[in-house]
Amino acid sequence: MRIITITSLVLAVFIFVHPSNAQGPDAVVIVRQSTLNGFLDAVGPVSGKAPYNVLGMKGEYTWTVRNARIQLKPNAADFTADASVKVGPFEYGSVANGDVEIKYHQETNRISVKVLKASFEVYTKFFGKKIHLGDVDISRFYRPEFEFAGPQPVQPSVLVALPGDQSKTVYITPFNQNLRVEQDQIVVTSNLKFSDQPPPNNRT
Repeated sequence: MRIITITSLVLAVFIFVHPSNAQGPDAVVIVRQSTLNGFLDAVGPVSGKAPYNVLGMKGEYTWTVRNARIQLKPNAADFTADASVKVGPFEYGSVANGDVEIKYHQETNRISVKVLKASFEVYTKFFGKKIHLGDVDISRFYRPEFEFAGPQPVQPSVLVALPGDQSKTVYITPFNQNLRVEQDQIVVTSNLKFSDQPPPNNRT
């Protein structure tokens, strides 16, 4: 298990900003498990078919996947879905299990959630003997690489108007960004530094 093409997607998340003098992070972004699964619910069932030719047996099998889910738990994320397979008159149910990759990209301030692999076995039976026909990886059908805005401020500086037609620029620098996966949610935190001097990499 690892800590995720339909189209890229930007969704609203919970963002909390704490006072700078409080302990802990200054900004927190929370992505709920229910948000991820709401998108998968909207995708709905996915079906496919493919030919097979094994041990002189030829034909076509069909499959349908329903109830796709992402489960978030401490330091891990899993993908599961219910699969039904039909090979000629033979039908059975299976479970597709997969890996989910969750990353925070500091350069773009984006949280990405991506299904890497989710497969199930296709087989039939001949005189009671199980015959493997192949594996179906459905991750390519559930790869919307969700993207959420992270805890960095939208603007790196704020121009403040002062009396006498004066102004002052306050620079905002994020630091100590951290991503963690908790039960039922993704949490990304950041501290913010406010200064009247630009950060070293922005000075000319």
